[in-house]
Amino acid sequence: MVPKIKIKSATIVDNQTNPIEFLELLLNNRQIKNKDVDIFLNPVHPKELKNQDFSVSTSNLDKAVKRIKDAVLKNENILIYGDYDADGITATAILWQSLTKIGAKVLPFVPDREKDGYGIKAKSVYNFQSEKKTDFNLIITVDNGIVAHSEIDKLNRKNIDVIITDHHLPLTEPPNAIAIVHSTKISGSAISWLLASKFDDNADIGLAALGTVTDCMPLVDINRNLVVHGLLNLRLNPNPGLKKLMEINSLKQDLLSAFDLGFVLGPRINAVGRMSNPTDALRLLCSSNAIQASKYAQISNEHNQNRQLLQQNGIDTAQKLVLDNKDKLIFVKDESFQPGIIGLIAGRLTEKYYLPSIVIGVTPEISKGSCRSIKELNIIDALRQCSNLLVDVGGHSEAAGFSIETKKISKFKKTITQIINEKLKTLKLQPILNVDAEMKLSAVNTKNYKVIKKLEPFGFDNQEPIFIFKNLSVIQKRLIGANSDHLKLKLGDSYGRTQPTEAIAFKKGDLDSQIKIGSQVNIVARLDINVWNGVKTPQLIIKEILFDNLSN
Repeated sequence: MVPKIKIKSATIVDNQTNPIEFLELLLNNRQIKNKDVDIFLNPVHPKELKNQDFSVSTSNLDKAVKRIKDAVLKNENILIYGDYDADGITATAILWQSLTKIGAKVLPFVPDREKDGYGIKAKSVYNFQSEKKTDFNLIITVDNGIVAHSEIDKLNRKNIDVIITDHHLPLTEPPNAIAIVHSTKISGSAISWLLASKFDDNADIGLAALGTVTDCMPLVDINRNLVVHGLLNLRLNPNPGLKKLMEINSLKQDLLSAFDLGFVLGPRINAVGRMSNPTDALRLLCSSNAIQASKYAQISNEHNQNRQLLQQNGIDTAQKLVLDNKDKLIFVKDESFQPGIIGLIAGRLTEKYYLPSIVIGVTPEISKGSCRSIKELNIIDALRQCSNLLVDVGGHSEAAGFSIETKKISKFKKTITQIINEKLKTLKLQPILNVDAEMKLSAVNTKNYKVIKKLEPFGFDNQEPIFIFKNLSVIQKRLIGANSDHLKLKLGDSYGRTQPTEAIAFKKGDLDSQIKIGSQVNIVARLDINVWNGVKTPQLIIKEILFDNLSN
C-alpha cells in the first residue's frame, strides 16, 4: 500500500545548511532536546545503569541471584529453558556461558518449534531429564515463562524451582515462581545479560545487542545503550561463531551495524530454529574454536537459503488466498505452510496490505498460527479475547503466536474477524511515512552523511533519517540486479548542482515503465555513500517514488 507522506520539519535542507543546524533538526524531529541530547549521542555502558533503568524489579533480581548462587554452592543441576528464535537463543547462550564460568552444573535446552512448541512445557523438561539422565533442581527460563502458570505449577509439584526471565506481556496474576525477572522494555536476551552480569563482568553484551535488534525492540533509551555498546564489543571481539558467520557473509567486522544484525546475522540464527534443530544455532553461538564455528556457520547459512525459498513459495500461496478480502483482517491457512515460516508470511502480508494478518499452518490435530499487526491494533489483546478457542497464545502488541485444535479454526476465524472488524471499523487504515524534511540535491554530500551517522544505530523508533526530494529530472535510468528487479537512476535538479546524483530503488523495477527520461519525479530517500576503488561518492537509496501522494 502506498503510504501517506508526513514531513516533520518545514526547514528545507540545502548546501547552505550547516552541520549543527542539520543535527538539531534531526534531533528535534526525534523529540530529543536539552539534556537528553548528550545522553542520546553518548550513551553510557549499561553496566553503569540501575535496575530501574531496565524496568526490572530489584527484589526479584536479588532473589534470582541468591537462588542461583545457592544452586552453585550446593552443586545442584540447573536447566536453562530457552526459545527457538534469535532472541531466545542469544539469551540462552549468554546465561549458559556466564554460569559455566562460575562453575555451575548447567545445561541449556532449546525447544523444538514443532515438537515442543512455544514456552516452557513440563513434559519437555521431563523428556530432557530422561535423555540427559539428570534431575534438575532449578530451571531458569529465558525469553519465555511469564504466562506459563499451569506448566510451572506442574514443575513445582515435582519440587523443581523455577526462575522466570522474560519480556513478553504478562497476565493479571504472575506465575508461582521463585523469582520473576521481567520487563517489557527490553529483549529477552537483554534480561538474560542483566542477570548474567551479576555473576560475570564479561557477560556477552554483543549477543544481547543481536537479540535486541532481531526481536525488533525500539532502539531508544536503554536499548540504544545496549546496542551501541554491544556493537562495539562485536566489532572488537566477537565470539568465534559470530566471527565466522560474519566472514562467510562478507561482513566487515570493524564496520558492523545494526542493519547487519537485523538483516544478515539475525535471520541466519532464526533460520535454524525455523527449519531444523535450533540447538545448532546455540552451538554456533557457543563455539569454542574456529573448526566448530565454521561447521555451524555453514549449517546456519544453508538453513537460511532453504528458508528463503520456502518463504517465497508460502507468500505466493498466501497471496492467492487473499483475493477479494473485504475484512479488516488477512486470515489465511494452508497445509503447505510450515510453522517456521508462517510469521514471515504474516509479516509480508501486513506490510503489503497494511492490515493485521493471521497465518495458520494446518496439521491434522493441532495447528500453529502466527500474527502480525499494525499500530492501530493490539493483536495479543484481540487473541486473548478468543483464548477459550486456543491451546496457548503469547506475544506482543504487533506480533504473536498461538496453537489451536484444527477442528476449531473455522470458529476461531469467525470470532477473531468479528473482533478485529469491530475494533477497526471506524478507522481509515493507511501507513504513514515520516520524512525528516525536504532536501535539495546539493545537500547530498559526505558532510551531511557524517551528521546522520551520529544517530546510529538505526532501528525501530529510531529510523534512519529520510528526506523528500521534489521535482527531480530523470537523466538516466536502467534496471539492475540478477532479475532486473532494482531500478538505478541518475537525477538532476535546477538548484546549481552540476553533477547528477545516482539513486537506487531496490525492488522497484516494476516502476521502470512509468518513468521517462527527461520527466520529473518526487522521491523519498536516504543518504548513502558508494565506495568504488577507494573513491567515496554520495548517493541516494530510494524508499518511495511518488507520483501524486504528497502531504504535509
